Amino acid sequence: MCGIAGFISLDGPRDRPWLTHLGTTLTTAMAHRGESAAAPYVSADGTVMLACVRLAVRDRSAAGDQPMASPDGRVVLVHNGEVYGSRSPAPPPWPTRTSCDTEFILQQVSRADDPATVLRPLDGMFALAWHDNHSGRTVLARDHFGIKPLVYTYTDGGVLFASEPGALLSTGLVAAETDPEEFVLRAWVRMDAADDRTWLRGVRALQPAEYLVLDPPHARTHRYWLPEPEDTPVTAEEIRAAFDASVSRASVSDVPRAAVLSGGVDSSAVLAGLRAADVPAHPYVLRYQDGIGGSGDDVEHAQVVARRLGLPMTVCELDRETAAELVPALPQRLMRPLLHGAELAMHRLYQKVAENGQVVVYSGHGADEMWGYQDGRYFPVVDPAAPTHVHGRHYLTHHLHPDERPAWARLVEWLAQGLDVDMAAVREQVWERVMGEYRALDTLDPVKRGRLHLMRRFLVYVNDMVDATSSTFTLEDRPVFQDVTLAELAFRCPEHLKNTGEPGSHKELLKSALTDLLPTSVLRRSKQGFPSPTDTGYRRRLLDLADAHGRPFGLPPLPPGLREELGVGEWMFLASSAAWLEHLGTLRTGHTASAAGAIPLGAGIGAAP
Repeated sequence: MCGIAGFISLDGPRDRPWLTHLGTTLTTAMAHRGESAAAPYVSADGTVMLACVRLAVRDRSAAGDQPMASPDGRVVLVHNGEVYGSRSPAPPPWPTRTSCDTEFILQQVSRADDPATVLRPLDGMFALAWHDNHSGRTVLARDHFGIKPLVYTYTDGGVLFASEPGALLSTGLVAAETDPEEFVLRAWVRMDAADDRTWLRGVRALQPAEYLVLDPPHARTHRYWLPEPEDTPVTAEEIRAAFDASVSRASVSDVPRAAVLSGGVDSSAVLAGLRAADVPAHPYVLRYQDGIGGSGDDVEHAQVVARRLGLPMTVCELDRETAAELVPALPQRLMRPLLHGAELAMHRLYQKVAENGQVVVYSGHGADEMWGYQDGRYFPVVDPAAPTHVHGRHYLTHHLHPDERPAWARLVEWLAQGLDVDMAAVREQVWERVMGEYRALDTLDPVKRGRLHLMRRFLVYVNDMVDATSSTFTLEDRPVFQDVTLAELAFRCPEHLKNTGEPGSHKELLKSALTDLLPTSVLRRSKQGFPSPTDTGYRRRLLDLADAHGRPFGLPPLPPGLREELGVGEWMFLASSAAWLEHLGTLRTGHTASAAGAIPLGAGIGAAP
């Protein structure tokens, strides 16, 4: 894991010292993402700056530092994540100088005129930016699943990008603001990444399997991969072979390794797969005070797995007071309010991993989205013969979210009313924007459509959360199940084969592929979400926090009936929203007060290179 950033002018050269200062500002804001930062690269014509803060995981020598240039200086690359190889590699255009994946990627992009031909077969997780000095073209790209983030904005006559929204804000070129309607929309859909917009006004997120081509003055986005929906039987043996290959690819590391262990099928299989391949990884499991939120059950099952594998295990404890203290603090890293509570658990787990000196962390994120969730609570069953433009529209816009969380829905409707936001318009945006991926596959199968939505919306939300919390402690999380071959098998497989249909069944086909890796107790365990605190004492603490910070946007107090109805999740959202908006206000005030030290808008326009 690293942090990448840069600026591409769309209207002419900039002052080179200004570009260098901008790059240093960006990498300083992302210092937690790596151990060191080399000097930013500035193109000879003064139109492009690329910068990187590096976490050296493979080939820790200075030869792997970034930005990295081809031997002839034609192509310059910055790279965040890990690329394990390519399913269709081009011959290397020069003798390999390092053993790090950055050079491998540089060799691949140096050989291709069409970025899609390079990006589509890559195995791994990545956010990339490369500049070709001969053509003047710059390309930004994100991996197939959105494991590694990449955000950007159009400002000052160019494109400013980084691995984190906070880095963009640190420059003073981006306003620390949120749009009330966008705030309500994202709160309404809750745990989905609602397309390429973000919680910050004007800041965009490059989508999974997309790349942005910058040919000044033009900028265009393209999608380079979409799984093919088929109905061809997939065997447990095929799944197992792909899983083992993914574990093998992800095992490369020159630094100590850990694993997140919940005692569920996915994380347990990843740890067992690593153990079978003789890859050392120390497991960690989280338990809230008194085991609330189901975390005590997680520890019990995780202990069974660790004992079976002969591994010592670390239990990370999180008490109510520490969890409450994180509620107003974490939004500054996430650049959004808290939406679930898993953010607290992930933050504490990664903190403990970092304290013990591990750097690479393995996890099971993504298995549910590919192989589970067939029971109808997640995918609305609609008429498969209905035209695409009306396919489940009323249910998806009006019922899906409020049916799942009625108190949450009433809270968001109260927010919309107070902010003078039209909820009817928000619901239409849910269909047009958020549910766009539900209609993207060329199939009438509602479950396959829903699976793509999960992969491109909910899973991206999870990936962004994982990246923000792990990078806080300079860690790299590797989700083994987010593998292109495994995903293509999942979309090829008829959905009815994934489950037996028995009550409580979940991911039965996947379990059959992983049976020998897992204890019987784990195989039979019911599906359980990532734990979050739920007890009444924690609710009271959050209520006090929300009252102390006031209502988001300075709204009046909640009606008494709604106030009593809200649970832990709603109060956590209110408290963290108010704290996050206060933080944005502080950033705006800070940039105004220190304008002399900030990078002024337009400072580099028209300057000689």
